Amino acid sequence: MHSFSAYTLKVHDKLIAAPRGEQYHDLSSIRTHDMLDFVKAFLDTLKSEMHDDSESKKTYQVTQVTKKGRHVYGWIEYGEYGLAGTIVNRKSKRKTYDKAHDDSDVTPLYFNFCIPEKSKTGIALLHTAGGRGVKTFFYKEFSAYFKKSVGLNFQMPPLAHEKSVKTWLENSDVKEIRLGRYALTDKSADVANKIGVERAELVLKPQRGRNFASMISLQTKHPDDDQSVVEILSSFASDIKAVVESGGRKKVLSLRNSEPISAIEIDETNVTMNDGTPEVASLHTYAQDLINEFIKQVSK
Repeated sequence: MHSFSAYTLKVHDKLIAAPRGEQYHDLSSIRTHDMLDFVKAFLDTLKSEMHDDSESKKTYQVTQVTKKGRHVYGWIEYGEYGLAGTIVNRKSKRKTYDKAHDDSDVTPLYFNFCIPEKSKTGIALLHTAGGRGVKTFFYKEFSAYFKKSVGLNFQMPPLAHEKSVKTWLENSDVKEIRLGRYALTDKSADVANKIGVERAELVLKPQRGRNFASMISLQTKHPDDDQSVVEILSSFASDIKAVVESGGRKKVLSLRNSEPISAIEIDETNVTMNDGTPEVASLHTYAQDLINEFIKQVSK
C-alpha cells in the first residue's frame, strides 16, 4: 500500500561545451544558482496556499518542508474531489460522514530531494500511498517554474534508467520473490473460502545453497521461449516483488515488465508501521538510508 518511487534530477543545456550526452549542469551551480534552492522555493509556494487543479480535480498543499544540508524533505497533502459519496466505518458498518462534490479526500505523502555538491545528478524519493502519488504533478509544475526562472529544461527520469544503477541491480542479491494477488486454483480457492482468506500471497525462496538470478536477469527474456521470469510469473500473479539485500539492509522492490524498479515497498521490514501507516520519523530515516545508498550509484 505504501512505497517509494525514485527519480534522478538533471538539467540539460545545449550551450555547454561538451558532447551532447554530457551537456548537463552542475546542479549546485546552475548559472550561479543552486537547484536545491529552486526546489525549496517551489515547495514553499505550495505551503502558503493549496493548489487546486480543477481540470483533474486534484488538490496539493505542502504542510512541511525542511532544507537541511543537501536535502529538502517534508510532507505534501494530495487530495481528490469531484465525486459526492458517503464515508462508512468498516467496523461499525455505519456512515460517519457525507462527502460532498467539493470535499477533497486528502492523503499525506512524504518527499525527499537530495542534490550533492558539484554533482550533475540529484535524487528524488517520492512516497506513494494506495496508488496515490505526486510525481506527475511535481514534474509538470516544477518544470514550468524552473524554466521560467532559468530558461532551461528540467529532467526527471526514473532512477533505474541510470547505467550505474542498472549495474548495482545486476550485482544485488535477490533473497526471495513474493507473488501478490496470486491466482488460486479451484481446489485452493475452496479451502481459502472455508478459512476466510481475503487474498493469497506466495513467497518463493531459492533452493538451499543456491541463489536467484539478479534483478536484471529476472527481467531478461530467455532465448528458449522468449519470456522473462517476470513475464512467466505475471501469468498467475499480478503483483511481483523481489527482496534484495544491499547496503546491509533488505529492500522490497516491485517489478514490472517495462521497468527494473517500479517501486520500493514500505513495510515492517524497514519502517515502523502504526495501523498500516508509516511512523513519520522511521519513514524519514529509511528514506535517508535509501538516498545515501543510491547517491553512490549515480553519475557525478
